[in-house]
Amino acid sequence: MTLQYVTEGPSPLAPSVLQKLAKCLTERLQQKQAIKIGLSFVDSDKIKQLNKDYAGNDYTTDVLSFSYSDNPESIGDIAICTEIAAKQAKEHSVSLESELVLLVLHGSLHLLGYDHQNPSETASMDDLQGDIMGLLDFNYRDFKWFH
Repeated sequence: MTLQYVTEGPSPLAPSVLQKLAKCLTERLQQKQAIKIGLSFVDSDKIKQLNKDYAGNDYTTDVLSFSYSDNPESIGDIAICTEIAAKQAKEHSVSLESELVLLVLHGSLHLLGYDHQNPSETASMDDLQGDIMGLLDFNYRDFKWFH
C-alpha cells in the first residue's frame, strides 16, 4: 500500500511529517493498494458545521473522517480542527505537532476500516495508534474515546 495525503489549503504539519506517517501506516498495515486521503485543517466554526451537516451533531469536534467507497482516486477526507487540537495539546502537555499527527492517524485508521464502537475495537485501535505514534517518536497521550 502506498498512502498519500493530499492537503487542501495550508497545513500546520510539514510535508515530511505527513510522509513519515504515511510510510509508517503503509508498513504497519501491510496493505497493497495505493490510496489517497484528502486532509484539511479548519477552524471551530467549520468543523461544527461539518459535524452538523454530515453526522447530525451540533457541536465542535477535533477530527472528522469522510469515507468515499465509490471514489477510486481517494478513500476519503479528514478534517481537523486546529483550535481544538491546540487546546488538547495544551491539556495533555504534548506538542501541537504530536496532537495533529495523532488526529491525522486516528482519522486515517477510520478510513482504513478501524473503529472504536465496543471495548475490543477500542483496545485494538488504541494499541495500533500507540504503536504508530511510538514508531514516529511521538508520545501517545490518553485518547478520549467516545462510544
